[in-house]
Amino acid sequence: MYLKNLLSACMGLWFLVSPWVFGFEAHTNALYTCALLGSLQFVASLMALGKTGKKVWQNWLCFIIGAVFIVVPNVYHLDLMAFFSFVVFGFMTILVNYANLYADHQ
Repeated sequence: MYLKNLLSACMGLWFLVSPWVFGFEAHTNALYTCALLGSLQFVASLMALGKTGKKVWQNWLCFIIGAVFIVVPNVYHLDLMAFFSFVVFGFMTILVNYANLYADHQ
């Protein structure tokens, strides 16, 4: 569960820096959306370290943010590489946080 939350936090950092990586920092709305939601995912993932279960609101928040990041490139008409990155990392965010909602059984 620690690894999953750290992975989610790293994806939040990626979403935070992606406007500068893909060069759409001049598009103000997209920049603010990525900065706000990426930093929110980063902080929520760090707050969820060591926690698992359906009642952990931080995992639910990151799950929803992942779904939003799948839609972001369609709303702001980003280029192909940004589109691919947002869809893949958004889907990975959903999967990782969905896995965090259930306890690890070994």
